[in-house]
Parts: sequence; structure tokens; C-alpha cells
Amino acid sequence: MRVVIVGAGGFGRVALDVLLSGGYGDRTLGFYDDAHAVLPGRIRGYPILGDVEMLKSMLSVEPAHVVVAITDNEARLRVANVLRRLGGEFFAPVHPLAHVSDAAVVGDGSVVAAGAVVHPDASVGSHCFIGPGAVVDRDVEVGAGVWVSAGAVVGPGARVGARAEIGANASVGRKAEVGPGAQIGAARHVAREDG
Repeated sequence: MRVVIVGAGGFGRVALDVLLSGGYGDRTLGFYDDAHAVLPGRIRGYPILGDVEMLKSMLSVEPAHVVVAITDNEARLRVANVLRRLGGEFFAPVHPLAHVSDAAVVGDGSVVAAGAVVHPDASVGSHCFIGPGAVVDRDVEVGAGVWVSAGAVVGPGARVGARAEIGANASVGRKAEVGPGAQIGAARHVAREDG
């Protein structure tokens, strides 16, 4: 298996770190980024190979698994959907210092950072980011393209809609709901609305 990362910014560097920590360094080819012309030629020794159009051409000739590491949730899903239509396959790297229950599901293309925990019967959609020290508790449903920042906690039975962003150290209460595209600021709490 060979892996490429789309996006060479901050999220791309985190994705590379997760891949390296998981022992995928020798299988990682490098980065594709539309801003490749203004980026350094290499990041931690891995080359910037070109833009997304070049990746599309490469995928038509040789297979590779892709991690789309673009911070903007909408853009990440948009690029992933284009690559999926071209037959792209996605890889979901999990840092070895994270814990994902055998009874949980993490969707393709998602990245689980160091110290994150995904509890039993939780479902994390495709192309999500579960940040360092974040907790996705039992029976949680997280939609596609969600960003769960460092230290955030999604409580038991909560629902987080697609493309939502949970800020650093924020919390979503037990059985609470966060709508699609919602942005929960750092250290904020979303409580379940009763009645």
C-alpha cells in the first residue's frame, strides 16, 4: 500500500506525523497541494509532488491510498468526493497512542491523532479529524467531514452533523445534538435540550 497526503499545511503535517508514528513512513510518497509552487520542496523529507490535478493524473495510472488533510471541512469533503469519483481509495491513519475500540467504526480518510479515544459503538464518518486528546464517547454518531479539536469531548449518545466543528476543549453533552456545519467554539458546552 502506498499513501499520499492532499494538503501540505498544518493538518497535512499532523497527518504525516500520524502516518510516521504508525509505521507508514516507507509507504508514504509525499504531498499534493494546489499551493505547491510557494511551498518548500520537502516537508520532513517528503516531497511536494504537485497539485490535485497532478494527483488525479497519477491515480489514473497507478493506485495509491489518499489522506485528504485540508483543514476546511467543506473543501476537504469536496476534494475527497472528486477523488472518490475517480476511483481514489482512502486511508484512515490512527496514531499508535490513540485508542479506537474494536466495537467502533472510523470512516475512510479520517485521521485520529495521538491521545484520542473512540469508545465502543461510536461511529465516526469519513474524512473527519479527531484531534489529540479528544474523546468520542460510546454510542456517538459523527457525520462526514467533522473536525473534533484537541481536548474536545463528545458525550455518550450525542449526534454531530456532517461538516461540524467542535472547538478545542469544547464538550457536547450526553445525547445532545450538533447540527450539520455548526461551529462550537473553544471551551463551549452544548447541552441536551429537554422537552
